Amino acid sequence: MNFRRSPKIGRDAMLKSRPARNDALDWEKTDDDEVSITLTRGTDWKARILSKIFWIPERRTLLLDQIGTQVWEMCDGKTSVDAMIRKLSEEHQLNLKEAEVSLLNYLQNLGKKRLVGFLVDKTDLPKAKKKGPNASGKAWGA
Repeated sequence: MNFRRSPKIGRDAMLKSRPARNDALDWEKTDDDEVSITLTRGTDWKARILSKIFWIPERRTLLLDQIGTQVWEMCDGKTSVDAMIRKLSEEHQLNLKEAEVSLLNYLQNLGKKRLVGFLVDKTDLPKAKKKGPNASGKAWGA
């Protein structure tokens, strides 16, 4: 299990980020132009134990509606969040703020479920705070 936290990034960096679909997922476009994502239960020891205690199916299918499908297809690792907002705003007659709030909430949910990840340029990441001695080599308060 990885307890490492993702770095917190600012609004500008988030808008420049490029969402990318999880390559480990199986998905397909249905005849109704909707995306069907198949989620498979983990095979590690924790998942096996939990599946004995709680009923957890081996496979689940997640069906995305028209707008969800449109967002999913834009999560190609090349399209920025800002470009996605502008496209959704134009196509669905929303103002930019409405499109931004809705899209960021949706992307956050996809990210929590590990369906998408966010590609962020290294220059947009927050600078790590130095721990320990200051520039003079002495500890603060010494």
